Amino acid sequence: MSEILDIAKKISEEHDIDLEMVTDYLADALKIAITKKYGDEAEVRIEKDIENDVFDVFVKKRVTKNPMRENEISLEEAKKIKKDAKEGDYIEEKVDARSLGRIAVTTIKNVITKLLRDVEKHKAYEEYKKKIGEIVAGEVWSIGANNNVIIDFKNAIGILPKREQGINDKYVVGEVVRAYVLDVVEDPKNVRLILSRTHPGFVKELFKKEVPEVREGSVEIKAVAREPSRRTKVAVYSKDSRIDPIGTCVGSKGVRIAAIVRELGDEKIDVVKWSADPSIYIRNAMSPAKVISVEIDEDLKKAKVYVDESEYSMAIGKGGVNAKLAAKLTGYNIDILKITEREGSEEGSNSEDGGNNE
Repeated sequence: MSEILDIAKKISEEHDIDLEMVTDYLADALKIAITKKYGDEAEVRIEKDIENDVFDVFVKKRVTKNPMRENEISLEEAKKIKKDAKEGDYIEEKVDARSLGRIAVTTIKNVITKLLRDVEKHKAYEEYKKKIGEIVAGEVWSIGANNNVIIDFKNAIGILPKREQGINDKYVVGEVVRAYVLDVVEDPKNVRLILSRTHPGFVKELFKKEVPEVREGSVEIKAVAREPSRRTKVAVYSKDSRIDPIGTCVGSKGVRIAAIVRELGDEKIDVVKWSADPSIYIRNAMSPAKVISVEIDEDLKKAKVYVDESEYSMAIGKGGVNAKLAAKLTGYNIDILKITEREGSEEGSNSEDGGNNE
C-alpha cells in the first residue's frame, strides 16, 4: 500500500506532524474500514516499516471451497498465497486499499480530520502550558450559572471561576479580560485554561508588564501578599544602589502603579522595600503605619511590633488586613503593641534605636 504511505508523508510534511503518528492514525483508519467490510470479528494486521517504504495491511481469511462471505477465500486463491493451503485453514491475505472503495475513503478522511484536530489541540496545550504563571488576554465568551466566566482564546477555552474573581470585577460578553494562568488541562475536545485574577502572581506579572526594570531584572519583586479587592503588599529590592526600587515601581507621578491599581479594580497597593534584616523588613512591611521598634524571636518566627498609640489603628488596618498582609509578606507571626504596653517604656522610650532604620 505505497499510496497510503505517500498520503502519510504528504500530511506529515504539510502539517509538520511526526510521520509515525500519521501512519498510526492511517493504520487505525484502515482497520476500521476493513471491519466495516469484513465484519467486527475480522482479524487485521498492519506491517509497517517506514524506512523501507513498507505499509501493508493483511486480513485473516478462512479457506473454503465456495466462499460466501468477505472473510472467506477460495482454495485456489489461498494456494497462490500458500502452496500447501487446504480447506479449513486460515490465511492472511494482503488487502488492496482500492478494494475497500468508498468506505475506506470516507473513513480515512474522517480519521485525518480527527488527527489534524488532535494535533492542533496538543500544540495549543503545549503552547499554553508554557504560560502557566503568566498573564494571558482573551475575550469573554459567556458567564455561567455559577458566575464562572468563560473566556475565548480561539484555540483554547479559559475558565475563570467565581472564587478567582475580584469582588469589584465586572465582566461583559465580548470584552477583553486579562488573567493569570493557574493550570492548563487537555480534554478530549479542547484545551482548558484555569485562570485567576486573585492570585498574588497576577500582581507580580502586572508589575513585570508595567515596570521595565522589573521585567529586565534590575528591580526584583521578593514577595507579594494579597487580600484580593482590598489591599496588596509588594516587597521590592534592587542590587543597584543607584536605583530606588519603590520609586521605580510607583513611576513618575504614580503612573505605573496607577495602571496596576486600575487593572485590580482600585485595590490598594503598598510597595515596600525588602531587607535581609527581618527587623527592618517587618518595619517596612507595616507601612503605612510608622513603627517605633521591633523585637524578633527568630526561632519561633515571631515578632513584636511597637507603635505609637496614634498609629495603632493604622498598623492593624481595617479588619486587621494591614497586620495580616505584613505577616504574609515577611513570614513572621506579628503581634502589634502600643509603645505604652512595653515594659519600662516610660524610662526607655527615648532610647529606642529603631525609629529611623530603613
